[in-house]
Amino acid sequence: MKIQQKYSVAGVLFLLPSLIVYLCVFFYPLILCFVNSFGRVNLIMGSWSFNGFRNYINLFRREDFIRAVQVTLRYVVMLVPVLLVLCLWVANTVSRMKPKASAVSTTIIFLPFMVAMVSAGIIWGWVFDPAFGITNTVLRFLGMTNPPGWLRSSETALLSTVIITIWIRCPFTIMILYGGMRNVPEELYEAAELEGVNPFQRFFRLTLPLINPQLVLAFTLDMIFAFRAFDQIYSATMGGPGGATRTVMIYLIVNVFIENYGMASAITVLALLSLFVISVLQQTLLKRVVEY
Repeated sequence: MKIQQKYSVAGVLFLLPSLIVYLCVFFYPLILCFVNSFGRVNLIMGSWSFNGFRNYINLFRREDFIRAVQVTLRYVVMLVPVLLVLCLWVANTVSRMKPKASAVSTTIIFLPFMVAMVSAGIIWGWVFDPAFGITNTVLRFLGMTNPPGWLRSSETALLSTVIITIWIRCPFTIMILYGGMRNVPEELYEAAELEGVNPFQRFFRLTLPLINPQLVLAFTLDMIFAFRAFDQIYSATMGGPGGATRTVMIYLIVNVFIENYGMASAITVLALLSLFVISVLQQTLLKRVVEY
């Protein structure tokens, strides 16, 4: 009993530094944000006064906020399905390669993930430059006389940011799915091949069900990443042109944070609650026990 108590105390002491950091860096700011969302805050004067749900009510009366929500939802719908399908295809292709080819491929695939998101936004700003970018240069060479404006056109700006995010996010999602596929016992694939199962059936009836935990994890993380997208979009378009790429996070930091700190806190609380509900629903509805 004394030995168990000794190890219990030692375990608590080892966890204590991380717990203190967690409470100070995450939990305390979260509680403070929740409190500020119900008040009128003056950061310069250091004053706070309670105003109930007025920040939330005024927030939903603002047309620019509603538009930012719409842009965010469009961005998520355009990004997440394409990202998951593309990553599933790449991960499945790489997992069926020979070991040496698979190792080289995963190394190459993971390289974009090492680029900072701000840097990626700037790089793709050059790539998508209407006048001198390589994209439109290639399109003109192929005979297109009037190529798209990409990031500088309100019609194509959001699609362009989706392409940028896919390039940034694909390596991480592929690695999650690839790890799940590599853990599936090879004997199952051999048995399926002996039964005459074709590659299409093998993927949908064997691979997908057996990587359900990794698939749900990737789906959840990609949804969270999409909803809180800021760096790569802001560095590429700054929320323009004409608010076409102004997501909720850009709206929060650029348009509301300095103007009304209480309302900015309300947006943060709403975003956190939305992500929490989405994550719980995904884990509840999609995840299931997998047995090999």
